[in-house]
Amino acid sequence: MPAHQLREPRSAAPVDLVPPKDVIHATHAVLGSVDLDPYSTAEANRLVTAKAFFDRNSHDIDDVLSRAWDTHPNCRVFLGVPSGASMTRRLLDKLQSEYQRNRVQQAVVWIGANEAITRTPWIWDFPLCFPFRRLRPCYWDDELDELRPIAPAHWSAILYLPPKSCTELFFQSVSRFSVAFSPIGRVVVNEWSGAEWEHAYAKLFGRPYLRHL
Repeated sequence: MPAHQLREPRSAAPVDLVPPKDVIHATHAVLGSVDLDPYSTAEANRLVTAKAFFDRNSHDIDDVLSRAWDTHPNCRVFLGVPSGASMTRRLLDKLQSEYQRNRVQQAVVWIGANEAITRTPWIWDFPLCFPFRRLRPCYWDDELDELRPIAPAHWSAILYLPPKSCTELFFQSVSRFSVAFSPIGRVVVNEWSGAEWEHAYAKLFGRPYLRHL
């Protein structure tokens, strides 16, 4: 049977999935290159081509969260979590913490677990891309020795944390994100997000939003 007619295995585990190729290509257009992918695999990095990555097959989530992510003076991060809303939330909160401490200068995130969008309301402070259709993640096919796309079970979104060192660079970078990702989906920049959501969150749950690192 020709390679292109081979059926996709339905047993591919979410943890083995690699972010969609079109997301990675657009990420390179925004960041130029990736200095760190803090939740990756050797197979995933064939596509991401990060200068450094934390292999999720060798480091558990607590180990990744305990590390500093400033692997480069102007660290540009790509974070792609295939599944798991709780794990995604913890990694997102860690990313925001590193970003606020200026250890990460800018970042693109593929949010594979759509429930994480409701669990991390702070992401609406930043540009988001909501795809027009479900993005197709990949898996590494050992027989063909290549990454192959697989039909996703869920839709996903892309988050961008732009550089905040100077106003001009900030707006240039947000514009670059819009140009790179607008062919994929609707880019939303919520200028009215503010901090009001924190009051609503505290009233609903009876406690303030806590970063789960």
